[in-house]
Amino acid sequence: MVCSFYLERRPEGEAKVIALKASMLIDGTGADPIKNGVVVVEGDKISSVGKEGEVRIPNDAKVIDLGHRCILPGLIDAHVHILGIRAYSLADRIVNPHDFLVLRAAEDCFKLLKAGFTTVRDCGSKIALSLKKATEKGIIPGPRIYAAGRVISQTGGHGDIHYISRDEAIKMGCLLADGPDDCRRAAREALREGADFIKICTTGGVGSEKDHPWTPQFTVEEIRAITEEAHRVGKRVATHAQGAEGVKNAIEGGVDSVEHGYFLDEEAVEMMLSKAVFFVPTIALLEVYKKSVERPYDMPPWRLKKQRMCIDAMPKSLMMAYKAGVKIAAGSDYFGAPLREHGNNADEPITMVKVGMKPMDAILAATKVAAECIGVEDKIGTLEEGKLADVIAVDGDPLEDITALKRVSYVMKGGSTFYYGLS
Repeated sequence: MVCSFYLERRPEGEAKVIALKASMLIDGTGADPIKNGVVVVEGDKISSVGKEGEVRIPNDAKVIDLGHRCILPGLIDAHVHILGIRAYSLADRIVNPHDFLVLRAAEDCFKLLKAGFTTVRDCGSKIALSLKKATEKGIIPGPRIYAAGRVISQTGGHGDIHYISRDEAIKMGCLLADGPDDCRRAAREALREGADFIKICTTGGVGSEKDHPWTPQFTVEEIRAITEEAHRVGKRVATHAQGAEGVKNAIEGGVDSVEHGYFLDEEAVEMMLSKAVFFVPTIALLEVYKKSVERPYDMPPWRLKKQRMCIDAMPKSLMMAYKAGVKIAAGSDYFGAPLREHGNNADEPITMVKVGMKPMDAILAATKVAAECIGVEDKIGTLEEGKLADVIAVDGDPLEDITALKRVSYVMKGGSTFYYGLS
């Protein structure tokens, strides 16, 4: 027998106190797993966590026995793009009406939450700012969204779609800026539009035709103008940076996280470590790039060529940073196209383990460290008293088999059960 249901809001009459118990619990702090663990939820927050028999369960609590499963904090993907697209070709975004893309993006929100991702950081999507409001108000089911809105790019940079007109590129979702003053203006524009953080591009990339992943973009002065504006109002700055020089320029300019970092060198790693900059390696794309050699879908030749160039470098850069002690957060860079479908975002911590990270560290990258990267570690990321009740259960022991993170059978977000699919 299989029981499944989906729910975003707590219905009238649902118990105000819920006790979840399972044969194993990983609290996301890095502590050893708890055998026969219990999480007590009151309202939208966690009131206690511990071993069954040592945690008081109130008499009026509804007890949900998750059996042989493992309880974890809700997963966090620190690098997504919720765009509503289903192809690599730009035609998918041009031919389909914007309203249709929005509906597909709403579908992706559902897929993310069902897969156990209770929080995501969207690193570039105009749609995501509206999806954030819709999920907050319970209009659509979905994860908690922290959104950058439009990406800030130099003219001809990674965020500037090179093969269409400038006006069309801006409509697609970028802010173009050149020179420190213009970069300061663009940062203010992004903040005006409601950005939770600012996303910039300080190197070329795999997905941009007329540049290269290792070529720096923006000067240090331009980067600093953006970070000053963001930090003045308590916001963070993330940078798309694949080559070492662009990574180092970004860190010197004051960014808070480096996304991708495929071609790091020792100096770049040392700078990340000394400045406490987070590294979001998007290592799930390693498997995407490998698979696309066999089946390229609608990827253009120039993209395939650049993807092949990254395959050997990506795991080396990640392990260099990991062994040095850089803070690593999990971010898939999935956006809805084949091989990068939302709902499969646990590919990121799974691939982290494949290339050499310890399973517990990969789990922390997708929970505690991801929350720290976003700046919300006081609210989410671990199962601790007083934090929001974002709780999932998976079939199996993820410390023994990290792919258990893709076998999600229970999802609670903010104290409300969203998905309950137990057999």
